[in-house]
Amino acid sequence: MNQLKNRLSIDAVKEISAERKEPSWLTQKRLEAFSAFEKLPMPDSRYTKIRGLELEKTLPFATPSSKPDFAQLPTGLSNSLTNGADGVLFSQLDSQVFKINVPSSLKQQGVIFTDLKTAIKEHSDLVKKYLFNAVSPSEDKMTALCSAFISGGLFIYVPKDVIVKEPLQALLLMSTPNAGAFTHTILIAEPGSRVTYLEEGYSLTNEPALHAGIAEVYVGEGAQVQYGGIQNWNSSTYNFVRRRAHVARDARMNWTIGWLGGKLTMSHVESQLKGPGAEMEDIQVLFGNGKQHFDLTSALRNMAPNVRGEIHLKAVMKDTSRSVIYGFIKVDPPAQQSNSYQLAQGLLLNDGAHCDAIPGLEIEANDVRATHGASIGPIDEEQIFYLQSRGLPAEKAKRTIVEGFFDPTIEKIPVELVRERFQSLVQHKWD
Repeated sequence: MNQLKNRLSIDAVKEISAERKEPSWLTQKRLEAFSAFEKLPMPDSRYTKIRGLELEKTLPFATPSSKPDFAQLPTGLSNSLTNGADGVLFSQLDSQVFKINVPSSLKQQGVIFTDLKTAIKEHSDLVKKYLFNAVSPSEDKMTALCSAFISGGLFIYVPKDVIVKEPLQALLLMSTPNAGAFTHTILIAEPGSRVTYLEEGYSLTNEPALHAGIAEVYVGEGAQVQYGGIQNWNSSTYNFVRRRAHVARDARMNWTIGWLGGKLTMSHVESQLKGPGAEMEDIQVLFGNGKQHFDLTSALRNMAPNVRGEIHLKAVMKDTSRSVIYGFIKVDPPAQQSNSYQLAQGLLLNDGAHCDAIPGLEIEANDVRATHGASIGPIDEEQIFYLQSRGLPAEKAKRTIVEGFFDPTIEKIPVELVRERFQSLVQHKWD
């Protein structure tokens, strides 16, 4: 496919769908999404204005023009891509699948772990059942754009009572200038199953790019899903992500997401607790520096009795970076005896940095517990002075305080690989 042809147009939508030999129902979905994209305004907010994004220059489908250089990736990832994957690994470079490694033992258990294009061909009925069921293409302009130009992403299916012991890893890479990476991931955990999924995004160049992503997660009765994410795009990349989970009776959903890169990031993560006894925990941590801007929303919707959810958002802002972190809990009338909590905290390392923490509650049941907390403040000069008096240089003292700010939240992250990767990348941002 010619990556320079048609740009973001209805002709490009048709070209992508035809090249992938998609069924007519999916082509129609793409066209409806493109119509919504043209009509909807940019998803600006009170605290975030999208400036400098030149959609007319964005390539709807991009293929790398040269052999990728993985040297700047974290060591473990670089080795997996160049020397062969040791675990379950999917990688996508720009708009094309680069590598998929799935052990035969998982295939024998009925686990499906493949790119969305292949899933549409081999599991069409299953994909049709779940695609756009949790996330509507018309929710905002960038969600519509992603839906119209889907060219990447994963389809994961875990059968009933199957326990996947090792994490399923996905690596999204961008290397082409003005590339548009449009990913859509579907994860289905049937009743009684367990799975951990880790998705990471990295840039291989410093060129401008756009990533728009959707994730739909379906957690069956008694199932457990751990969804981890690390975002480390370059400082010229715009990033728009919408993730939503449907959580059934006695099931558990864990989100663990680390935000580090990008020029502007807008993310919306939502958990809908649909069955009695359902649980969720959303842990998101970010470190901003330079002129980065983050606009993060974590939403919890209690829809059934005796559900439980917690939201933990922490931001450290440096230089002239800015962030707004929203936590929102909605309790529907049937959600009696539900228990919800949200905490949003920001730490400012210098005068030019800024963070807004905005909690929100909407309660329509009368027998519930729903609480929240929010705090924003500068780094404590007395703490810095104390550490300096014990022999630490000023910069090392700041690092120690930041580590202490992050640690209680990072320790709650159930995915060890996410904890280790985030801590390593934070250290790299200091250097």
